[in-house]
Amino acid sequence: MKILKMKEIEDAFFYPACGDDGTPVGAALQVYYEICKEEGLKPEFHPLEDLYYGPEYNDEYIRNSLKKEGLLEKAEKYDGIEEIIGELLTKGKIIARFNGRVEWGPRALGNRSILADPRDFKIVRKLNTAIKQRDFWMPFAPTILEERMDEYLKDPRPARYMILAFETTEKREEIIAAIHPQDFTARPQTLNSWNPKYREILKEFEKITGIGGILNTSFNLHGYPIVGTPELAIWTFKNSGLEYLAIGNYLIKK
Repeated sequence: MKILKMKEIEDAFFYPACGDDGTPVGAALQVYYEICKEEGLKPEFHPLEDLYYGPEYNDEYIRNSLKKEGLLEKAEKYDGIEEIIGELLTKGKIIARFNGRVEWGPRALGNRSILADPRDFKIVRKLNTAIKQRDFWMPFAPTILEERMDEYLKDPRPARYMILAFETTEKREEIIAAIHPQDFTARPQTLNSWNPKYREILKEFEKITGIGGILNTSFNLHGYPIVGTPELAIWTFKNSGLEYLAIGNYLIKK
């Protein structure tokens, strides 16, 4: 945020996988440009789009995983599970979501996320103590419908990888649990059309509440990586204070 505000900077792009996972991409790009230069070729430019690069699991695999863990009888299967999730969020429920391909990079972008109502700041304590098991001062982040980002963010721009920070507007109270409690900045994921099913959840929440965002934090316990398989999702569900797990098209309640 501070770099983008500098008068010397016209624009900047911050690579979303900005750790060891992004280093080989930078190395590959460097070699590509060197080869193009040597062979007199013009490098092709392809803008980065969604980061859902990892594996996904179908309902049959998920069903077998639930059966092995003794959870199949507790699970309900829904064709429109996204609407169910959106409605539950409006009732103050915290839901872990495991659906679609794994996100690449350090941020959970909806497919391996714990979701909550952003209006209630009391939910932060529950997330930190019973579920995330992390330090009290660590802030959460919102996913905001991109078409409504100007309502919540000052000097907004698409921020689809949860890597940019913004100051927030007076409407911040609607997403108060999903912003930094001290300086009221937010590190959002602005959600466009790249993840249609995740958008359905936000649109259902918006339809009921009128609010254009939800709280989104990574689906993992503190110190553990983001869950990558149904088995790890179920283990995390069992070993935390999570009440709901939406895994594929199955919904489980403790």
